[in-house]
Amino acid sequence: MVTLNDVHRFSVEEGIKEDPRDEEKIEEELKKRKENYEEMEGKEKEHYDKDRLENPFDDSKVIYGGDREVKKLVVGIDIETQDLILIDRLNEKGEGIDAAFGHHPEGRALANLHSVMGLQVDTLEQAGIPVSQAEGIVRPRADEVKKGVHASNHPRAPRTAELLDIPFMTLHTVCDNHAYRFMKDHLKKKDPETLGDVVDAILEVPEYEWSLEYDMGPEIFTGSKENRAGKIEVLGFTGGTSLKEDLIDKMVGSGIDTLVVMHAPKKQIEKAKEENINIISAGHMPSDSLGINLLLDKAEEKFNLEIFELSGFKRIER
Repeated sequence: MVTLNDVHRFSVEEGIKEDPRDEEKIEEELKKRKENYEEMEGKEKEHYDKDRLENPFDDSKVIYGGDREVKKLVVGIDIETQDLILIDRLNEKGEGIDAAFGHHPEGRALANLHSVMGLQVDTLEQAGIPVSQAEGIVRPRADEVKKGVHASNHPRAPRTAELLDIPFMTLHTVCDNHAYRFMKDHLKKKDPETLGDVVDAILEVPEYEWSLEYDMGPEIFTGSKENRAGKIEVLGFTGGTSLKEDLIDKMVGSGIDTLVVMHAPKKQIEKAKEENINIISAGHMPSDSLGINLLLDKAEEKFNLEIFELSGFKRIER
C-alpha cells in the first residue's frame, strides 16, 4: 500500500537531490532545527511542526490524511477551498480521486514560505553576486514575506480538506528545484545568442509550447528579440517567491546581461530598463508545470500513480 506520506517523503528526497545547495548544507540546517527543538519548552514545543526536523522545505507539507492510501492523485498549481469542493463533486460523479497535490503552499506551508527563501542566497552567489550582497537582498525580502502572509487565513484550506475528508499535500520548492535545474541545464546546452533565441529555446520545452494556448508563454519584458543575450542567468525559479528591484542593482557589477525568470515584479522590470538588464519571463504556470512534471515522472515510476490534471497544471511525461 502506498500512502500520501510515502509520496511526500519520496518527493522531499528528490527535492533535496535537485537543490542548489549541497546536501551537507541542508543536513546542517536540519541539525540546527533539531538542536533548537530540544531546547524548547512548554506550548512552543508541544505545537512545534515535527516535520521540520526531517523536511528542509517548509512550504512542502502533508496538510491532511497522510496515512491514507493513494492510487489516483489530483494535481493542480493551486489547490484551495474551491478546488477541494470541486474534487469532492468529481468524486460524487464517480471520478475516484484518492488525494490532492497542490503546488502552491496552503496552511502551515504558506505560513512558513519565508523559511525557504534562504536558498536564494546560494543561487545568487552561484550567479556571481557576492554572498554578503546576496544576504542583503534576500533576508529583508524574506522578513517582508513572513509579515505579509502572517494575516492570511491559514486554517481555511486544511479545514476544508478535513471536512470533505480529502487527503491533501503541497509540494512547492520541492518541484521548483527541479524546474530551476532543468532550465539552467537546457539554456546552457542551447547557448542562445539573442533574446529571440532564448525565447525559441524555452519554447522547445513542451510545457512552454502548451502555455501559448492560453497566451501565457515566454515574454521579453526588457530588451528586444535582436539584443544579444550575453551572460544568461536563471533566477527566481526556486526559493519561495521573487525578490525586489534591488536585485538589479547587485547584478550590475556581476556581469549578468540577461535574466530568465518565472515572473518579475513591476518595479524590478522598471529598474532593469534603467540599468539595461534584459529580463525574459518564461511564464509562471508552465514553469510550475515543468517542475511538477519532472517530479511526477519519478513518483509515477516508483508508485504507479494515476494523475488527474486540475487548476492550471498540464501533465507532460518524459
